[in-house]
Amino acid sequence: MKRCSIIVHSVNGNCYIIANHIKQLLEERNVEARLYRVEDPDLHIWANKNDGTNAYYEEILSLPLVQPDKLIKSDMIILGCPTIFSNVSAEMKVFMDSTLDMVQSGELEDKLFSCFTSSEYSKFEALGALDAMQHWAQAQKLITIPFGKAGQASGGFCNEGQENITIRPAGEIEQQLEAYADCLAAFIQD
Repeated sequence: MKRCSIIVHSVNGNCYIIANHIKQLLEERNVEARLYRVEDPDLHIWANKNDGTNAYYEEILSLPLVQPDKLIKSDMIILGCPTIFSNVSAEMKVFMDSTLDMVQSGELEDKLFSCFTSSEYSKFEALGALDAMQHWAQAQKLITIPFGKAGQASGGFCNEGQENITIRPAGEIEQQLEAYADCLAAFIQD
């Protein structure tokens, strides 16, 4: 069975919910999916300020911290984090930077890649975060899985608007994640 590692940073619970749902959907499609979190020493501060963070705080902390060597054992790598000022979160950036040696060694070359983000404001803002994760993947010589309609973000999934995910997930987001999981599973099982 092929292995997928999903690495997530979640501040208000949205990205955690998306990552966990992708994990479940991939497992339904016979893909071994593992969920990891990046280090966030300030998550407890967010939990004290934000009801969404507080609701998922324990679940997020129960995820194992990702170590770069976990990526070597993966056939597919998925990164997910919130969009912060049209970019990835600082915590996701720290993780991506921690893999610099892997660029030089080529340990991740030819593994499959995808990414997702949740943006409070717009898909336009989210493109910056998706682009940053895709640039990381290009540096690692990963194979980006195309996803999305022509003219939209490809190679990643974007949740737009905080209110959309409060259903946790349902409706249109649920349908989009089903399609996303179908796409990912088709690539990893080929």
